[in-house]
Amino acid sequence: MNKVILNGTDLKIEDVVNVARHGYQVELAPECRAKIEEVRKYMEEEWMREDAPAVYGFNTGLGKHKDCKVSIEESDLHQYRTVLSHCGGVGDPAPEEVVRATMCVRLNAFCRGVSGLRIVVVDRLIDMLNKGVHPVVPFQGSVGACGDLAPMAHIVSVLIGVPQAEAFYQGERLPAQEALKKAGMEPEFQLKAKDCLALLNGTTMFAAMSCLCFHDAERLYKLSEVTTALSLEAVRGETRAFDPRIQSVRPYEGQIKAAANVMRLVEGSERVTEDARKVHLDYDIMHPHYQERVQDVYSLRCMPQVQGICRENLTYVKHLIEVEINSATDNPLIFPKGDGHYEFLSGG
Repeated sequence: MNKVILNGTDLKIEDVVNVARHGYQVELAPECRAKIEEVRKYMEEEWMREDAPAVYGFNTGLGKHKDCKVSIEESDLHQYRTVLSHCGGVGDPAPEEVVRATMCVRLNAFCRGVSGLRIVVVDRLIDMLNKGVHPVVPFQGSVGACGDLAPMAHIVSVLIGVPQAEAFYQGERLPAQEALKKAGMEPEFQLKAKDCLALLNGTTMFAAMSCLCFHDAERLYKLSEVTTALSLEAVRGETRAFDPRIQSVRPYEGQIKAAANVMRLVEGSERVTEDARKVHLDYDIMHPHYQERVQDVYSLRCMPQVQGICRENLTYVKHLIEVEINSATDNPLIFPKGDGHYEFLSGG
């Protein structure tokens, strides 16, 4: 069974694509599991009490209700209602590959060990992904706030078995509880303090979709260099525009690499050499006699400049995406203070 080991730091776009499109399983790195358990143990021992300081989303309300205290007694109900209140999506379900990619990216974020949720929650999300329980996530709409709160809430509604939630399982759209049962999972699950916000808050679906879009864009770009070489073959074009000397005096890295790759692709060709172009083809009515071509049309000779910048943009975007999918983006986050204690920090 093909597998991706998640550790929160080196997930690649290709890993996400393999999970999303090719059914790869996911597994937590042991050190990440230990970190998640350590942080949660501290939280439950030190902060799970009525006189604990107010911490956003842990023992307070959300948004404009941030100053409203949530008691320990009401915490479980607060988690449940938070999920329901954020299920604001509409429209057709997100494609299965998008949902799988989202679940994978979210799990990797938890490996950072700063989200504060319980390990049993992480394991349940892993089971859903690996067993093919794919939440129905309406593809449009938000709750007018940050990140992917609405789509993530629809995923979590399946995780906890909300009666109205739905999921796809083995190609069939089912009530969430039925899908979970068929996958051999408990149909209901209770979230505890901080579990819900750790699952909902962040930029996960954006990042997941970016992985899939980038993968496809990169493939199209590679094909564009191949089609440039084939176009040169088809029209018996000039290769002078791809000469490394031209690129060296306008030394954009992408331009240099694009030109070099096209030259590599046409290497050994018998159609782009000057001698080959001297052969008259009967159907070439535009050129009844050989005449040295001064230069080719823009679309061919400017290829290194145009496609080269695409290369550079893809490189830049890849860096951004791979930073993002190895980031913790929920709020607040929990960090060690250096004295065996931890503290919550609220950010954006």
